[in-house]
Amino acid sequence: MKLLPLLLVFFGVSLGEVGKISEDDDIELERQVKMMNRPPVKTFTTEEGDTIDCIDIDKQPSLQHPLLKNHKIQKEPTFQVTSFGRNLSRIKFVQFGLREPCPIGTVPILRVTKKDLIRARALPKMPSLAALRQDALQSNQHVISLVDNKIENIKYGAYGRASVYNISVASDQFSSHNIWIQTGPRDHVSMIVAGWMVSPQLYGDSLSRFFIYWTGNGYRDGCYDVLCPGFVLVNRGAPIRSPLRGSTYGGDQYEVSIHIEQDRETGNWWLIINYPPIKVGYWPKELFVNLQNGSLHVAWGGIGLAGSDGVCPPIGSGHKPDDDYTHATYFRTLQWVSEDQTYLPPSTEVGIWVDRSHVYDLKYHPHDRHLGYWMGYGGPGGYCRG
Repeated sequence: MKLLPLLLVFFGVSLGEVGKISEDDDIELERQVKMMNRPPVKTFTTEEGDTIDCIDIDKQPSLQHPLLKNHKIQKEPTFQVTSFGRNLSRIKFVQFGLREPCPIGTVPILRVTKKDLIRARALPKMPSLAALRQDALQSNQHVISLVDNKIENIKYGAYGRASVYNISVASDQFSSHNIWIQTGPRDHVSMIVAGWMVSPQLYGDSLSRFFIYWTGNGYRDGCYDVLCPGFVLVNRGAPIRSPLRGSTYGGDQYEVSIHIEQDRETGNWWLIINYPPIKVGYWPKELFVNLQNGSLHVAWGGIGLAGSDGVCPPIGSGHKPDDDYTHATYFRTLQWVSEDQTYLPPSTEVGIWVDRSHVYDLKYHPHDRHLGYWMGYGGPGGYCRG
């Protein structure tokens, strides 16, 4: 596959530059758009202006991945999905998904355009936990995270409830809040990421949206959301990239629970949102070189992509954490999943990574009877180059 010219991979790419791609690149983009946009059973437009195509579940574009040629769709996980943590009066789950689901037997997929693909290629890859210093600084990403690195504990999943905020970022910045699951050296890392993000470059707007990212083999493959074959959707009412409602500083909190777990019978990695559980879909085991049998590392945190002017965006609420969970964005009820499906808190061997620009911070609270193991994180952003 031919790549776009180098000018498109820098952070200041604009949609006006679409016309500068070569004829061969344009043909390749047209091929990808045709592959990703399957004939719909039904099409509608959301209030936010997203075009949703309802695609036959067995004909969804994810199955075009060469490694999934003989893949049989798994409609339900074989493990039991339960709820974690206490529901507090000031905390509510965000509404996730469509107001009206797609017809039975179909799944909702946002229509892909060439501009979508170009915007996605302009973003840096999500940084590897194993090489945060190198990856993050080279791509101008600024990371704050809590990492469970106890490799004796093979982790078959991770869980956390993240508060969501609606924040403003510049056109060449993004602000993400997510769970990582990964194993392997950087050159062959297998990684799954899920959470919420504000990214004008990726989405063409400033809404807080649910996102996913994956790579199976050291960034040679994978993508954001479902902009390439790979992630298999099974829920007819829960498209990736769904807009999310934001919390109020010092007031009501709206959170999204993120549950990623490997099915021990099939090896597939399931994504489950909120409770009652919305089983969105899964990453097939065939995609991954190093996530065949659990993971060595899980982490919770956020990333701020600095703009071309060297200014980092706000992360979370735009406030640094204190001891009040209604002030900074939080991840609460932190859990990892053992082989026998026991849900356990982070080990004592956690590492805290806080970007050295001093525009963000992270405070970890090992236990709280209401919030469980939780962390507050984020900050206002600001000049962060150097």
